[in-house]
Amino acid sequence: MKDIVELVYHPSPSIERLYLELTNRCNLSCEMCYRRNWQELLGDMSTQVLSSIAGEVAAFPDLKEVILGGIGEPTIAHNFRQAVELFASRYEVTVTTNGTTLDEPMIEFLLSRGVARIALSVDSTDVQTFATIRHQDVQGILDSTRQIAEQRVTGRPEIIWEFLAMKSTLPYLLETVRQAAQLGVNRVFVSHILPMREESIVETLYHPMLPETERTFQEALFVGLAKGVEVVLPKSELKTERYCKFMETQSAVVRWDGHVSPCYRFLHSYPEYVFGRHKLIDAHSFGSLSEQPLLKIWTSPEFMSYRYNVLHGEYASCPDCKWVDGCDMVLRADMDCLGHAPACGDCLWGRGITVCP
Repeated sequence: MKDIVELVYHPSPSIERLYLELTNRCNLSCEMCYRRNWQELLGDMSTQVLSSIAGEVAAFPDLKEVILGGIGEPTIAHNFRQAVELFASRYEVTVTTNGTTLDEPMIEFLLSRGVARIALSVDSTDVQTFATIRHQDVQGILDSTRQIAEQRVTGRPEIIWEFLAMKSTLPYLLETVRQAAQLGVNRVFVSHILPMREESIVETLYHPMLPETERTFQEALFVGLAKGVEVVLPKSELKTERYCKFMETQSAVVRWDGHVSPCYRFLHSYPEYVFGRHKLIDAHSFGSLSEQPLLKIWTSPEFMSYRYNVLHGEYASCPDCKWVDGCDMVLRADMDCLGHAPACGDCLWGRGITVCP
């Protein structure tokens, strides 16, 4: 007779990082963003939901960080300043931004409220390349970075640059790291692109990793070491190990409308191309704050079971499955072949190929 193993979940208020999508609106229309293809309702988090969250977080004694980010640009949300005021005095607050709204009053506000870190999207410091990707002038973001670095006190906030590695941006990675050092940036996160439009597939640099890409990544790491900037590099090949940063850090993500998701990948519905294979991602919510408190959603059997499966690798591994080319389930992410929902088997964040702070 075989052993019988029974899993018993013990609910715990264990959230350590809370992501808040204050809005899914954005003031840019970047070439690689899936927002160019979607048709979702746009909106900002209501004052009622935001205030409810601010009150409920007291139930989570391990909560350390609140990240104001999501898919939209948080600084254009009508309640952005209110959110900073609500959380910055109690937790480390990270603001992820495209950097285009960081004028002098906004920078002064963020510094005066003691935000812990500011992450800016800087895919290249080359003027023409940046303009082609984001349809903006990079010089304003460079000036804002310099201003933050010059005015911060005792090293806060930490300044992070996020660099999206593509064929069109790779030639500018070394110079971007050098300029980051000159401007006082602490860390540069390098992530591979996850194509969300078919025309972006040609921009990928991974699986297999080309010698030029490997050489450039290593040179960027050494430049960072020499200049005092930490360069965080992505993986470029499939490895056995799978690691979900959202699950490992006990994270929850609250969408602008109050729905609670496990990660950014399941925050909205959109198409993605994994190793050139078209895949539809459906938004997945474990509950809405308009109907249940955050603690009840976090400790629900469904959410706890999902976190256990991801943490222990108890889910399908689609990219290295020999049946992947003939499988219909791999074309969606609502359920995998083992019956787990939502399906994480194709997630490139879990493989370290796509990276975020």
